[in-house]
Amino acid sequence: MKFTISSLELKNFRQYRGEHSIEFAYDPKKNVAIIQGKNGAGKSNLLNALTWCFYGLEAHSTYEDNERMPIINTTELLGLKPNQRISAEVTIYLDTDGGNWTIKRSISGGKHASGSVYVDPESTLTVVRPVGGQDVVATGKDTEVLINNLLPSDLRSFFFMDGEKLREFFNKDTSENIGQSIEKVSQLELMYKAAEHLEAHEKELRKSVKESSPRLEEINGEIQYLQNKIDSLKASIEKNKENTKENNKELREVKDFLKNCGIEHVETLERERQSIEEDIKSLESSMHSKIIERNRYLAKIAPFIYLKGPIEESLKLVGKKIDKGELPPKIKETLVRELIERGECICGTKVSGKTKDHLETYCKKLTLSELGEISVVGKTKFKDILSDISEFSSKMDKFHEEIKSSSDQLESKNRRMNQIKDDLKKGEDKTKIITYERRRDELIKFNGRLEQQFNMDQGELNQATSLLDGKKTEYEKELGSSQKNQVLKNKLKLVQDALRVLASTEVAIKDKIRSQLEKQTESNFFKLIRKKGAFKQVLINEKYEVFVKHESGYNVIDHLSAGEYMILGLSFMSALMNISGFKSPVIIDTPLGKIDDEHRAKITTELPVFLEGTQLILFVTPTEYDPHVKANLSKFITKGNVYDITENAKQNESRVTRK
Repeated sequence: MKFTISSLELKNFRQYRGEHSIEFAYDPKKNVAIIQGKNGAGKSNLLNALTWCFYGLEAHSTYEDNERMPIINTTELLGLKPNQRISAEVTIYLDTDGGNWTIKRSISGGKHASGSVYVDPESTLTVVRPVGGQDVVATGKDTEVLINNLLPSDLRSFFFMDGEKLREFFNKDTSENIGQSIEKVSQLELMYKAAEHLEAHEKELRKSVKESSPRLEEINGEIQYLQNKIDSLKASIEKNKENTKENNKELREVKDFLKNCGIEHVETLERERQSIEEDIKSLESSMHSKIIERNRYLAKIAPFIYLKGPIEESLKLVGKKIDKGELPPKIKETLVRELIERGECICGTKVSGKTKDHLETYCKKLTLSELGEISVVGKTKFKDILSDISEFSSKMDKFHEEIKSSSDQLESKNRRMNQIKDDLKKGEDKTKIITYERRRDELIKFNGRLEQQFNMDQGELNQATSLLDGKKTEYEKELGSSQKNQVLKNKLKLVQDALRVLASTEVAIKDKIRSQLEKQTESNFFKLIRKKGAFKQVLINEKYEVFVKHESGYNVIDHLSAGEYMILGLSFMSALMNISGFKSPVIIDTPLGKIDDEHRAKITTELPVFLEGTQLILFVTPTEYDPHVKANLSKFITKGNVYDITENAKQNESRVTRK
């Protein structure tokens, strides 16, 4: 569903005390709106207001729950009399291709008789939308389904973007969430439900056996056992993934604290450590690839090394035959045999008597002529093989040298990691740092255990699935021995064939979706990126992890500049739009903050064209919205679509006004 935001209303939301309204004009070709404000003036809280209204969470909030300021404006909240209540509200008006929607989220709070303030733990969401020509009001859990149908929560980060956090969008956990959301929007859930229905029907069919046997019952029991085991293993794997995801989230928070804790030497060390962690991953991957390459080379060359003697002898024999003129034969054995069978030479002379006997004798000498020709051709191959064998020592030395170099670098970097760990525990505020360091170590250790458990469960799942397939085949065979069960056998076969078709279709659809997303992301990236020659390829694997290949072949996803991350995020987002069918507004907070002039020019001239037909709302600082940017964007901005955020004298309240 395509939609645009026509209006945003705030009431007592954070520093926006009282009521505020922002009206957005929209033109497919003049698709840009600007909201300008200084750092801290409230731009990010406008983004928070949007994501809070849609999903009940704030995109830009990084504080711990118990340290957060209330969503309700604190001036209004603290100014209440005892036993009075107040609410904060955000209302979004949408223009959709199915009619106008209104989405409103509110949260209440108040002051106790004792004078202490409170905020209710839950907010309330209301959605009004047209159905059959009439407006229908939805509340409760139904609203979450409606919002996720409009724009899935796991995809929100690519439409409501924090320009300073784009790097986080391409971590492993986010990739998994994106993959799940893409499956939802691609209607793959319908296939999953169909498969579940067929599996349930298959179980029911097995219960309707008309003429059973002890062996049939035994096999059915084994099938049930394996099916239960598979279900249990799948549940364990899903739980493992959730635990890993939670651990990774906390681990990122711990790392962010250490990197931004305000203690200079700690921040420096943590940044160095995180850089070394990426280097270690790259080195481990490179060394693993080199070991595999070496082992494949050994597997290929080893048989020839063992056969070096016979190969050299064969080469000598073939050489002697060639020198004597015995190879290649001047006449093929097949030609002589044809003359004998025809009984006539090509010149017309009859072949009989002594002539035929002479040809028969000559033919026997030519019996190996075909093999002789192969031997002549093989002479070149023998030389190539012996040449490869002669290079064996130098190639193996090179492999060992490269692997040892990676190993030495890994050892050095791991030593530095241990040294950083010790250094972080020294100096002032070491108690808090030690606590975070300890928690970091615990999380890494937990993740290691979870990874081992995952591999174990996955191995058992593969084994159980293979055994189950075998038992089902055995069950069908046993079932077919009874004529009374023939109809049941045919039904079971039909169900199992349908399940196989669904499984293969699922794989094909997933691969097609991923391939389309990869192709479009890469195409978009190279349209927008400045350094086209520096990058070779953009890849997306089956887990929806994004890889950016440098022209040298290395994956540089963790080493892109702020501008390159912005372009990659925009490229991925626009590709998602195309394959998912979602046409959502794109809202970017601080899009140009850490971007050089060249990338600024590229983004501000190309992006509005690139996203033509898509509403684009930019939250910018005065520094970002300089004369050059303003000039570049002017032709994409319709009148009245530029707003300023101003603050009061105390700088604790903000207001949005149209320029």
